[in-house]
Amino acid sequence: MRIIPRLQASHAAKALKLLAFVLLLVSVLIAPRPLSAQATEGGPRWAHIKTALFCTSEDVEGLLSKPEDRAATLKYFSALRLSKLYLENGSADAAAVPKLRETAKALRALGLEVSGAVVPASEKGPLCYNDPKDMAYLEAKVTVLAQVFDEIIVDDWLFTNCTCAKCVAGRGADSWADYRSRLVAEQAKIHMIDAARKVNPSARIIIKYPNWYEGHRYNGYDVARQTPQFAGVSVGIETRQRASHDQHIPIYSGYVFQKWIGGDAGPKWRSAWLDNYEMQGADNDYVAQVWQAVMAQTPEIIFWCAGVLHPPAPSASNYPHLAEMMPEFDRVAGLLAGASRGIPLHLPIGSTGEYNVFGHLGMIGLPLAPTAAFPTESRSAIFTLHSLRDPNLAAELLARIQTGKEIFLTGPLFAELKGSEVGRAINVIADGGTVSSSTFRVRNERWGNKLVQSPRSFVFPKIEVSTWPDVREVGVVREDADFGVLLSNSYLDGRVDVLNLPDNTYDLLSLPEPVLDLIRAHFTEELGVRLMGPGGVALYLFGSHQYVLYNMTDSPVKVSLRLPKAQASSQWKELVHGKGLTVTTVDLGEGAWATHETDVALSLKPFELAIVESH
Repeated sequence: MRIIPRLQASHAAKALKLLAFVLLLVSVLIAPRPLSAQATEGGPRWAHIKTALFCTSEDVEGLLSKPEDRAATLKYFSALRLSKLYLENGSADAAAVPKLRETAKALRALGLEVSGAVVPASEKGPLCYNDPKDMAYLEAKVTVLAQVFDEIIVDDWLFTNCTCAKCVAGRGADSWADYRSRLVAEQAKIHMIDAARKVNPSARIIIKYPNWYEGHRYNGYDVARQTPQFAGVSVGIETRQRASHDQHIPIYSGYVFQKWIGGDAGPKWRSAWLDNYEMQGADNDYVAQVWQAVMAQTPEIIFWCAGVLHPPAPSASNYPHLAEMMPEFDRVAGLLAGASRGIPLHLPIGSTGEYNVFGHLGMIGLPLAPTAAFPTESRSAIFTLHSLRDPNLAAELLARIQTGKEIFLTGPLFAELKGSEVGRAINVIADGGTVSSSTFRVRNERWGNKLVQSPRSFVFPKIEVSTWPDVREVGVVREDADFGVLLSNSYLDGRVDVLNLPDNTYDLLSLPEPVLDLIRAHFTEELGVRLMGPGGVALYLFGSHQYVLYNMTDSPVKVSLRLPKAQASSQWKELVHGKGLTVTTVDLGEGAWATHETDVALSLKPFELAIVESH
């Protein structure tokens, strides 16, 4: 989702159109593009990915309406090998229909799919769904589109934060989340879905869910309520710049958004949506969004938008690198073999919890398989505060460990379960406040421990446990005591693990490698593999023999895959770059406790992706 200045600046943007067109023509003539990425309108498409471009109403008017503008624009974007364009209508005037229809017809004649698009907002920002004028305005814009298109996508302004007297009175004793999610769903059906079908019975409307999942229901989005209403679902990735953007969304969250919300939508899942708003100078972060869509095997990748991907928009600086990478995205998509798999992560639809926690877990090398339903069959599963939206959570967790399974809980969730049987699995003798240290005590094989020194201190919520049972696999060391970081205890017939999240959850990525390796080791039995190395590297699993590694940091890294049995070095190869792999056998323990593991090591450059495969 973009912030509302795009709408506020629309008049200024029109004043720049002449300059933009001149610069566009110059860039088309001089910008080098790899031959493998070149395509003209109606030319070749990608073999393994489908790409689409969103065009705002300003883009439609300035870049697509006239034949000469259209030709120049499509030539500029030829490196994307577009299959489809989405054309926004910003007008509530029925007089807009003929020109929009003419533009769509011309594009279809070039072999492109064309759909409509609507931004349910006005110059003032989000709409009030209790205001008849706002609803009439929304309905009029949709009605124009439905006369031209059978398919219309809704940009992620289908929300409200209105606190007018009518909204406050309508809310009554409800929470804003309950009230707004009900209100927007009801009004969207009347003024969008039903309104479109009145003029076009074949009209299909696709809802696009924004990336700010933690505020969905508070602002009127309700995935559980709205997905059944709409004909299709698009899911925002939009992780943008990790450090400087106001949302600070971890890159891996884009993958989870797709697999969680898109996966729950089933056959209605249509696309991933990403943009480069304010991403000038952040080329790697921008293409990282595309990689998340490729790894999630999204049906279609929508680039927002034409107007910010070419000059004079500052973010157009991202486009040359994107164009260069397009053949690689398609090639890698074609190399992926087998169904994706990972650790079940319980995320009920509509839940909120630790901000961005699943993105951070993914970026320490835990491959995640988000599920809205409670996971019952897997050997291991991860549970966060999001799980509390499940009213039967405590009983379901207990049932898992009663049947010999493992539950991996975040510290904040474990604190909420104090009064349950699961909460009694670990004897916490003191908590409250924080503890800071740069020294960790890490358990070795069986009863051994070693001290690990970090270059800097970390702050954790204080969790002090009794000496027995000995549950501290990782503790943060202070002069007076060790405090829990990773706790694990056998209970009933299963196991309860607790990961105490750092006060700054992003610090998970910077924890010492031995700490991260021990966290990942809890899922070796579930996955058949674990990542060894620093944080900031994501692992994606496909089938039973394919491992994708993606370095999401600005530094080169050395990592390895660790498998719980010895395998010959000749069984391994890297598919993307033909990288050299170092395959060794690691002997652990002695005597009856001895085990032999295979370690497959490689190096990754900043933002480099590799596919390691065994045969």
